[in-house]
Amino acid sequence: MWNIEYNKALARLIRKAYPECTIVFGGHNTGTGPELLQEESSIDILLFGEGEEAFAELLRKLPQGDLRDVPSIAFRDNGEAVCTPKLVPGSLHDLPSPYLSGVFDRLLTEYPDMDFLSVLETNRGCPYACAYCDWVNEKNMRFFPMEKVKEEILWLARHKVAYCFCGDSNFGMFPRDLEIAAFLVETKKKYGYPEVFRPCYEKNSADRVFEICSLLNSVQMDKGATLAYQTLCPEALENIGRSNLTMEHFAGLLRKYNEAQIPTYSELILGLPGETYESFSRGICRLLENGQHNSLSVYHCEMLPNSAMADPAYIKKHGIQVIRVSFNHIHSAPKNDEEIREYSYLVRSTATMSPDDWVRANLFSVCVQCFHALGFLRCFAIWLHEENVADYYTFYSGLLQYLLASDGTLGALWREFRRRYDDSLGGEWNYYNPRFGDVTWFFEEGAFLECVDRPEQAFDELMAYLRRFDIPDALFAELLRYQKRILRLPVFDDREEVFSYDFPTYFDKAKKCERSALERRTIHVRVRPRTQVRDLREYAKQIVWFGRRRGLSVYHPDELEVTGEKTGS
Repeated sequence: MWNIEYNKALARLIRKAYPECTIVFGGHNTGTGPELLQEESSIDILLFGEGEEAFAELLRKLPQGDLRDVPSIAFRDNGEAVCTPKLVPGSLHDLPSPYLSGVFDRLLTEYPDMDFLSVLETNRGCPYACAYCDWVNEKNMRFFPMEKVKEEILWLARHKVAYCFCGDSNFGMFPRDLEIAAFLVETKKKYGYPEVFRPCYEKNSADRVFEICSLLNSVQMDKGATLAYQTLCPEALENIGRSNLTMEHFAGLLRKYNEAQIPTYSELILGLPGETYESFSRGICRLLENGQHNSLSVYHCEMLPNSAMADPAYIKKHGIQVIRVSFNHIHSAPKNDEEIREYSYLVRSTATMSPDDWVRANLFSVCVQCFHALGFLRCFAIWLHEENVADYYTFYSGLLQYLLASDGTLGALWREFRRRYDDSLGGEWNYYNPRFGDVTWFFEEGAFLECVDRPEQAFDELMAYLRRFDIPDALFAELLRYQKRILRLPVFDDREEVFSYDFPTYFDKAKKCERSALERRTIHVRVRPRTQVRDLREYAKQIVWFGRRRGLSVYHPDELEVTGEKTGS
């Protein structure tokens, strides 16, 4: 949906070159009324909702010019906008497949060396009603025939389509989703494709989703399981009409996934009405406290055109301030000023979160994602928490204050992040360093890459902060060595290291929320990496970009070869 400005510009050029051409717009940005038609003279017709049936009927009626019998459209009649009744979505059984009907065959033939991304729909609809969401407007669930779904999967495999995104709102909600996952795995084993299947998982079918993730991960088809929360604030949950898993259930699921060595990641949304700086920041830390150390992503709350949150009455009720900012094309080449700009409409503040608190919350989330989720200081934070020296909120709040006040590269970097968030209308919230490739990065990714590019310098700049805590000198030195050892750095060091403490067992139990004493015994640790790249740009792409949700920036326990004998406690 983030190509509306491009399509407006294209429509104007088409109108100039071909004045008699009929120009039709569809998709989410058409909204639900004739407003876009009134704003853009180059557009002739708007089509609302699902397009297959209504667009086919439009093509049938266009030669006669009588459009009033076409459902779900808006058009001009003597200068006045006319909206026809909305079509009630019907069965999906008779809809043709663009894959199976040959629409893409010529494209694949002409570009045999190109990697393609595909979208697979197995159903439509969503039974939930989250206020921020604009995925679908139809709560009634409808299903594509299983035979067609399997034929499309086979088509993708035979045409060597590498990446398949699942267009379902809640994959794993229905028993048949398990059958689809099993067929995907069977197909990849036979053909090698699709290499990756990326669904958005259902949040309340925990056992079935776990079984699906186990299947997909058995052939490395999925980046990891989503344990999404969006917010842990009760007031915000009520305002957006959403419920979450209990923390006890969440922690139990994490243990289950950890034991099966299936990576998980959690998502939060910053800017939901009812959220405060305190509730948001402590919510992040509650996820850490309950075992989410692998991967964490925080997204800005976006005002989507057809969402309940975009209703003017909702905006007024919750004191929402929306800003228009240039869309950040993360993991893309830096924007060319001559290109057409697309825009995001983001929640900048609410009745419960001021603009200043919004900036602070952004910086806190970047700090936690860089140093904990990506892992640069994860061992220190976990040890301090497990030993009741400092909880996660105290550690990362203090770290953020330290960075903003410190000299050196990291301090300058965080002050630049703050400046860009303060200049919110600029919307330049991505990071670029050509050393990491000709793409842009999320702030936390850019900061982490700066740290691992020069790890000794980064640790030196952080040393004064780490020394503030009551960690015995001998333990501090070894903890620092172990923290460095488990980071998957761009330069691989295969030396065996000897420690006087059983750090691997201690941190593995902490990840499973099992408190235990740090046992004193001599152990030998050697890393046996499954994945390792030696080029910095390739590291940025494979480990930080592609591998973030799988937690590849830190070595997994099964990549550590640990030997040793107990020598005392």
